[in-house]
Amino acid sequence: MAVDLAGRNGHAASCSSSAATLAKDFTDLPQDVFLLIITYLSSRDSVACRRISRAWHDAFTSEHASLLLLRWHFPRSREARTLGSGSKSPGTRRESAAALFAKVARRYHHLRQAKPRLVEKIDVVQETTHRDLYRGVAPWDRFLRWNDNKAVFQYSDPTWCMDDGLLIYPSVDDGQYVAYDLETQRRFHVPFSSRGKIVRRVRLACAVLIVEWCEREPYHRLNEREVVHRTFATAYDVQRAQSRSSSRSPKLAIVRSSSDSSAWNIFFRSEWRIHFLGLPLNATDRFFSTHSNTHYALYIWQPHRSPWGDDDPIEQLAVWNISFPSAYKPSLDPTGTKRPDADLGPSVIRRLTWRELETIGLRQRHTPAIRDLALDENNIYIHEEEHRWLAGTQSSIFPPRHHTVRCTGLPLVGFGPIWYDECCADGDVHMSFCPRSGSAAGLSFADETDADTNKTTTSILPSPSYNKSIWPGYAPCWRHEEFPYLTVSDMKDVLAGVRVVARQCFMVEALSVFVMPRISVEDEDADDENAEARFADEMWTELMGKGRIYGDERWVVGEDAEGRITIVRF
Repeated sequence: MAVDLAGRNGHAASCSSSAATLAKDFTDLPQDVFLLIITYLSSRDSVACRRISRAWHDAFTSEHASLLLLRWHFPRSREARTLGSGSKSPGTRRESAAALFAKVARRYHHLRQAKPRLVEKIDVVQETTHRDLYRGVAPWDRFLRWNDNKAVFQYSDPTWCMDDGLLIYPSVDDGQYVAYDLETQRRFHVPFSSRGKIVRRVRLACAVLIVEWCEREPYHRLNEREVVHRTFATAYDVQRAQSRSSSRSPKLAIVRSSSDSSAWNIFFRSEWRIHFLGLPLNATDRFFSTHSNTHYALYIWQPHRSPWGDDDPIEQLAVWNISFPSAYKPSLDPTGTKRPDADLGPSVIRRLTWRELETIGLRQRHTPAIRDLALDENNIYIHEEEHRWLAGTQSSIFPPRHHTVRCTGLPLVGFGPIWYDECCADGDVHMSFCPRSGSAAGLSFADETDADTNKTTTSILPSPSYNKSIWPGYAPCWRHEEFPYLTVSDMKDVLAGVRVVARQCFMVEALSVFVMPRISVEDEDADDENAEARFADEMWTELMGKGRIYGDERWVVGEDAEGRITIVRF
């Protein structure tokens, strides 16, 4: 009995000693208990705990703990989504889970406070100083006016473009275009020669770069005072280099190889003439365009130039199929004698004259309202916008009572149902009457009930899984979602649940004479009280020189008041 008691006492003493050992530090707790406890810490505290002691550093930087914290605090971040897919972002080195979590935590710390971690500037070609290299397409002569206050309603296009973390801009050194990878901070040559050319617009989307340009030398004289220049569009496939990569064109596979997965392949796809005669370099002849991986759409508005001055403008809308790569360059063949078969390159698949535009209610006449064009797999969408405070020579004679936005959708080929969606907003500083207003609406997904807000229900409706914030078929309600504020531009990283919004209002309030423009960050996953954070006032001047911002959860890119590209890194 005595021996038995001694044994039991010895076991009890051993257990007590073990408990005392466990009580020394909570990092010595069983792994599942430790991981459960640290989920109650904020991401900032979790990183700070690494500095308490060597034991804490080892515990909080372990692979298991770091991955848990990353997925717990930032499940929608780019890094967490990449880990979930079992791959890593192309062109990036392999990082430890501890370094990855620290980087993402730092990013969202700056994002939620709307404080840049780093600001980078790039000098680029500007129209005011390099008119021999760039002449942008003028926006409509419409601006906002309320009492004695004025504001820009539609900005001119920047000389640069950006998509998927790749910035393409004209260098001030030689006027040639450069591709800048914001992730690796490496620069690459764009095989577009600006020699003898004047660029009208550049746009990067769907892994395709399109440069719209004209010849510097006139091609034809319209009258005693005006000449036209042959105008073209040149397309390039843009993609990251991989061991075996091919052209994004769906009609031809061009195998490329590279040992450097952080490089970019930019290679010529095709070139086509966008006007049979040419366009003048002036502020009256205008065109809007958009493109996808397979199609290019163009709307042209030109004054009639009748000697009596009483005819309506000339308008047309055309769509090209640009799926077929072609080595033929019409700019090098003025007579067209070397033109190949139309099926072997870009070809027009739909053209609407002013008569067809009149029939479907899209003819603009002397008070145009078109804001932009958009494409999806099967349709083209025309976005229009009217405002109660519009002024200028091209503003409506009978302005609407509300700020109105609308979208008209047409099939790319053939005849089919016409989609029509319209929305209006009115209200005051405290409320908006737009049925789709609210920042969360810009990051939510479409469902079957979304169709109830539309004027017409047709087969053009997207599938339930299509994100409504990026589907072009909806009227651009984001412009008036905080009426009377006007949303000038916004950047949506839908997958990350992050949105950067730039809004402006010149309404006079009770205790102030002017409401300054503002830029704010909206993080869907943040607490309600911290869901919106405002940048410092000076950031408007740093980013909104051209009224547009681009980017994702990692950075925001815009142009400052001096014409330099501003890259705000978080």
